Amino acid sequence: MKERISLNVRLFLVTMCIAVPVIAALLFTGIRERESARNEKINQLQSDVEIEMSGIDTQLKFLRNSLINLVMDDGDFRHIASAKEKDSEFWLANQRVLEKINSQTADMDSGFTVFVYYPENDVFYNYMKDIQVSDFVKEQVQSKDYISRFSQWSTVWCGEKAYLFFMLDYNNYYIGAWSSYENIAADLQQSSGNFQDGEGAEKYLICDENGQVMVPDEEKETWLSFGENLYKDQKQDSWYYAGTISELADFYLVKEIKKQALESQLPAVGGEIAVFAAVFILLFAVYGICLYLWILTPMAYLQKSMDIIQKGDLDYRIPELSNCSREFDAVIQEFNFLMDHIKNLKIQIYEDRLAGKETELQYLSRQIQPHFILNTLNTIYNYSENDVKTTKQLIRLTSGYYRYVVNVNSRYVQLGQELEHIQDYLRLQKMRYPNGFDYEVNCEAAMKIVPIPPFIIESFVGNAIKHGLKPGELTKIEVNVKQLEEFQILIQVKDNGTGFSDDSLDAVEEFLEKGIVSEELGVGIRNSVARLKLIYGDKCVIHIYNQEPSGAVVDILLDLQKQKET
Repeated sequence: MKERISLNVRLFLVTMCIAVPVIAALLFTGIRERESARNEKINQLQSDVEIEMSGIDTQLKFLRNSLINLVMDDGDFRHIASAKEKDSEFWLANQRVLEKINSQTADMDSGFTVFVYYPENDVFYNYMKDIQVSDFVKEQVQSKDYISRFSQWSTVWCGEKAYLFFMLDYNNYYIGAWSSYENIAADLQQSSGNFQDGEGAEKYLICDENGQVMVPDEEKETWLSFGENLYKDQKQDSWYYAGTISELADFYLVKEIKKQALESQLPAVGGEIAVFAAVFILLFAVYGICLYLWILTPMAYLQKSMDIIQKGDLDYRIPELSNCSREFDAVIQEFNFLMDHIKNLKIQIYEDRLAGKETELQYLSRQIQPHFILNTLNTIYNYSENDVKTTKQLIRLTSGYYRYVVNVNSRYVQLGQELEHIQDYLRLQKMRYPNGFDYEVNCEAAMKIVPIPPFIIESFVGNAIKHGLKPGELTKIEVNVKQLEEFQILIQVKDNGTGFSDDSLDAVEEFLEKGIVSEELGVGIRNSVARLKLIYGDKCVIHIYNQEPSGAVVDILLDLQKQKET
């Protein structure tokens, strides 16, 4: 006997096959959740920096438009530009210009400063003085080479310091605004509130269009790539970052957060998996003990008993096992009950096999009908001399009829197939008796797939043709199939011919009730009734009687749900 894997090993392998994928799935899910949370934090970082940049761009646009509107129709600016000497009106205009400049920058964030420069009078109005920026403005005015490029916000370098700067040329004077990137970054850092002692978890950088950091000073050697989101600073600290470029100027605003700070906010993975694995191992140990006590031990006990029976001791009965479960106790009782009936079952099996063989012989003998073959061949011969078309039809019907007879090897066929066979049989007989009878076969389409034994209808139809036809009259033969209940059908064969004789009805009744076979009972009907009773038992009811005013009726009532097994 082939050596097989024990139940213990099988259960262990199955449990591992379940547990390992579950742990792997949990680990994978945890990693995915952590990665998803990290991406969400980075996306939030990107969203924050875009909001900050939008605020800065709005501020830049507002400041530039305000200055343009300020000088558009203001006589004080023109008066100072055209003044030849500094009289009282000049100084009054000077005072008003200063107040206007102060009011423009009073509400501005990020330390923006507005300036006005009059080269002719060498007057420089500056809200917040910055010598380097003032010198830069004077140099640009004197050279006039690149003044047009400053009509929009631009990055300029004054010494080692970067500024955001713009300046408009009104011929006799120049007006503009500036702020250092250092002030812009400081204002954003102060607003973020995430810094402690100058070492915060988040901070802002300002880069040029190439990605080089301009602010803060300690990071000026750093270059950022905006296709990535992680870098190391000069202190080798790792930072996640996100940046966006200004719509009005040539700089990037970058917001970054320390890697440790961001990942400390992410869901843990390893710890949860370790706890789950420990709990799983503990539960698996308890599961294994229970499995051994409640299943494996009773199974071994049953196997030992089976070995005793297998050696030929059919009188052995399994003793009751103490402390076993209700299910195993039921198995033991059922097994002992089955052993008590083995001898009877063996005898019954032998009897059923003999009955099956006898039915099979009857079934085969029913298929072979020499007289029907001879009559069919004789009919074909009679038509062959004068009616080729009918002869061909007879040959086709005969071929179909005997193909069905020869090829049906199954115990059951579909009702539709059996009825088609009956129609072929009736067509052949109609060729022999063209004026003797008409026929009709009725069956609902849904009933045609119902399984029934083959050749149980033909003998009753043949009996109607053989004994029921009236000389000189046209007899009507009907085959009807009806569904009475969900699993009950009625197969009815009837005619309006001569009907059964009293002796035939008595013979049928004796055979149905007592199994007595008389000479009045035809072989075909006897075989069909015997097969139906053998297959369906008491779930098949057969009525054979005459109808008024004339004719024979055969009703076969079948319960398809509870047929007898043989």
